[in-house]
Amino acid sequence: MLTDVKRWLVHVLELLLWIVAVLTLLQVLFGSGVPEFFGIDVIGNIGDLVQKFGNAGLVGVVAAVIVSYLILRERNGSSSQGQSGGPPSGSY
Repeated sequence: MLTDVKRWLVHVLELLLWIVAVLTLLQVLFGSGVPEFFGIDVIGNIGDLVQKFGNAGLVGVVAAVIVSYLILRERNGSSSQGQSGGPPSGSY
């Protein structure tokens, strides 16, 4: 049961990352019309997030490293599981 919930959450996170990537690309390509159409300023939100991490000094850098590690660890774990069919590499 817990593995099913974890697998579901990984898929939701993957979907959200794809949506952010697509909206960022659309906003870069088409400019200010995209935030007005979708109601979400993705590039502005990413800039605000980076600014908050930067203003926090060393704590912000450590927090950014931890968040990126968790995202990459989950992505690497899910991709290796799908290719080999065996248990995921690493320990939980």
